[in-house]
Amino acid sequence: MAVAAAVSAVVVLSALLVPVLLRAAGATPLRAVAMVATALLAFAAGVLPQLTSVLPTEALHGFLYDGGVLLVVLLLLVFEALLLLAAAPRRGGSESTSAVAGMRAALFLFMLAEELSRSFLPLYTRELYTPVPGLSEALMMGLPIGLFMALVAVFTPFAGTWADRFGSRRTLLLGTLPAVAGFAGTALAGSLAELLLWRSACALGYAVMFIGAQGFIARHTPAGQRARGMAQFVAAVVVAGLCGAPLGGILADLLGYRATFAASALLALAAAVAAATLLPADRAERARNRGFRLGEVKGLLANPRFVALLLFSSVPTKLMLTGYLFYLVPVSLHAAGETPAGIGRLMMTYGLIIVLFGPWVSRLADRTGRHALFAGIGGLVGGAGTLAILQDPGVPGILAGIAALGVAHALNNATQLALVPEVCRRECARMGESSVFAVYRLLERGGSVAGPLLAAAVADRFGTHAALVALGVLGMLCGTAFCAVFLLAPAASPASRTAGEGAAP
Repeated sequence: MAVAAAVSAVVVLSALLVPVLLRAAGATPLRAVAMVATALLAFAAGVLPQLTSVLPTEALHGFLYDGGVLLVVLLLLVFEALLLLAAAPRRGGSESTSAVAGMRAALFLFMLAEELSRSFLPLYTRELYTPVPGLSEALMMGLPIGLFMALVAVFTPFAGTWADRFGSRRTLLLGTLPAVAGFAGTALAGSLAELLLWRSACALGYAVMFIGAQGFIARHTPAGQRARGMAQFVAAVVVAGLCGAPLGGILADLLGYRATFAASALLALAAAVAAATLLPADRAERARNRGFRLGEVKGLLANPRFVALLLFSSVPTKLMLTGYLFYLVPVSLHAAGETPAGIGRLMMTYGLIIVLFGPWVSRLADRTGRHALFAGIGGLVGGAGTLAILQDPGVPGILAGIAALGVAHALNNATQLALVPEVCRRECARMGESSVFAVYRLLERGGSVAGPLLAAAVADRFGTHAALVALGVLGMLCGTAFCAVFLLAPAASPASRTAGEGAAP
């Protein structure tokens, strides 16, 4: 116990006396988790001898499993708080560092609010379901996730326009209010229609927070430190995802689904307070990009390699995330006897794998220049791994699928983005990279919308087990098609593309 107390004291003193060390440790999700893991091991070394003398072996294993997950979550929460303290404005310090740290705190609180319900939202929807002609229970369970993703896609362009016109800070303050109302309304919902209405309000808040936070960091970070600033954005989202599912599951087990949504409302309100008190005012700016037009979307869709990237990699990635992980995993694990807390612990595997392997994969892909290879392998790994359910239809098979999906998305999340300008050189030169990425993101979200609806439709017709297998087979087919297009068919060289453009009328 003395070891655990000593480790805690060292971390707190480091944050207060040498804040630059803590900021460096938390610059990326991987560093943050590594520091927390070190503290956790030291803590376990201090308390394990006392526990072994008190608890029997089986009870000790269960206690360590549950307590270890909860302790990781708590350490990450404390770590985020210490990072904010370490970045507090000091004489001679950087105002931009303090502003980015404040934004990270507000974004972390908001994303944590959204992630709390990740392990049980379909189960909560089932409780509110009443028979609707033509709409099955399975389909209605997936509808809140699909609607949320669709509205995020719809609201995102408007959120970017508001941030440019009114400033990121003001937009964030106004945008989080619908989310607070949405979480509170979800907690009080008496019907599925009310749930859908309030989840729509949450989608508006999510889109505003996501885009507003990106814009704020871009405005308050010097050009030479832009990548480090965006790393803070990614870190807040990833760490919130790691904490949210297990913490929300524990709260749901102890207090119930409605109380957990009430906790989400309080966290969203805390995010608004953090934005109001920690963020400096920023000036509105006129948007520099004119945005994209319908004709330009058609032009991108005329690029066969762009369409192949979307259909065989990007859209399937989002489809597997929302259809498999967000919908089928909670439903399947609940049917296998897992509680929301157990579901949250198992889903945490996905985020941990991305944190551990994502940075390494990104560096290796950039160093080799083989972005298509990594994206293709990711698609194949995700599809094949989720088919582990055929060998073991229980919890181990589902856990293997979760882990495979984490490896797959660590391989292809960043590499897909790197491929966009590679396959759209002509379009980027004509439209600008920002417009190309805007179209790409909008079309990519089609997979997020379709995922839970497709999974629910297959589960309703053939059963949940068949739906798990169907998504795995779909992932394998898409990964194979992507490899055939990008790895077997040679791409046109930039010179030949330019020559082709010059010959075009």
